[in-house]
Formats: sequence, C-alpha cells, structure tokens
Amino acid sequence: MRAFISVNLDQPLKDSIEKIQKILTPAVSGIRWTRAENCHLTLKFLGDIPVESVPQLQACLRPVGERMRPFVIELGGVGQFPPRGSLSVLWIGCREGAASLSELEKQIRGALENSKVGFDRKPFSAHLTIGRGNRHMKVFFKNPERYQDLALGTLRVESFSLMESVLQPSGPVYTERDRFTLGKAR
Repeated sequence: MRAFISVNLDQPLKDSIEKIQKILTPAVSGIRWTRAENCHLTLKFLGDIPVESVPQLQACLRPVGERMRPFVIELGGVGQFPPRGSLSVLWIGCREGAASLSELEKQIRGALENSKVGFDRKPFSAHLTIGRGNRHMKVFFKNPERYQDLALGTLRVESFSLMESVLQPSGPVYTERDRFTLGKAR
C-alpha cells in the first residue's frame, strides 16, 4: 500500500485553491494543476508499506494525536521548488501556525522512528502543492513576487490522517485509512 500522513483540508479551502489556480494560470503555462479535492499538507510520506503494518501505524500515531492540541494555520503566498529556474512544484505556504505544524510533524517522525515503520526522511517543509511542472517541458513561474499576497485562508487543525494513495493514469486517488483527533485524551 502506498501511504502518507497528512492534514486534510476543509471544503472552503479546496474552493479557494481552485480560485487561486485560475488567478495563477497566466503566470505558469505548462503546469499540471493538482485537483483541489486531492490537496493536503503532507506531514510524512511513507511510500510503499505492507498492509499488515497499518495496525502498528495506528497504534504509534494515536498517542501523537492525543498529546497534541488543536491549532490554527493560515495558508497564503506562492512559491516553487526548486526556488529558481524551471519549477517542479508550485505551492502555497503556511504563514501562521507553521511552528505548530512542524511540532506535529516532529512528533509523528519520532513515533515512526520508534515503531520501525519506514518513511521518507526529507526535512519537513510546510507547504501545500497546487501544481506540478510538466515533465516534458521547462515550466517557469513568471513574476512570482506579484502573487505573494495571495491568501488561501485559515484552517483549524483538529486531526491528521493516514492516507492510501493509488496511482491511476488520470491521477492519484486518495483514501483516508484512519483519522487521529488532536487532544482526544484531554
């Protein structure tokens, strides 16, 4: 099973993503937009894991949710990976609440390390992918400074999720396998 751990978005934020993508379309020709219903904040990418490891994951992640309190994040501003030249990923940043989001990721990373479940060890960067450069052409973000004031909105983070990703020719299909509520033990 291909899996990741994420903070999922509410419908108002998904609606805002579509509006921002329309605003940005003239500035980034050749981009493949992420479907708004698939947008999420990845906390940890797990990759391919055995289905048999799901109960172990649930057991190690549940206490993380119970220890953390809900918090609010504000999403806005636009950037790209890599930061210069032809882009691979176009993203919206986390303006407020990034420290709380990073703490949640740190707690999840620690739980995964203790559980011996494999995961991608890249450093965490709080961002929301809204588009990807076309693999067969160079895609450039024209005048990115014009879009730094774009605001997506706020989200009260009350949970995080274990997600399954099935790759299809039309794009990935995500299924929530479990949700971990923040502060449940309090």
